[in-house]
Amino acid sequence: MNNDQIRQELDPVIADLESKGITINSSPDNTTGLGDMVEATLQKFGITQERFKQFFNLQECNCSKRRKFLNSLLSWKKTGV
Repeated sequence: MNNDQIRQELDPVIADLESKGITINSSPDNTTGLGDMVEATLQKFGITQERFKQFFNLQECNCSKRRKFLNSLLSWKKTGV
């Protein structure tokens, strides 16, 4: 499955959830979420937004939008902040 096919499958899912009132919310500095955890885990393996774009020859990957969306689905307060 190539990146365009993946995007074609994921973007309608996000649009459907947004139409049901689940939206990207800006998080306060003392919270973190699922998207942040996914991004941090991928970065540990050297997979950054820039490398992802290079791998698939993309100008934009919408990684930030997907991270924010996942954060809006599941987020929690950081301890010790």
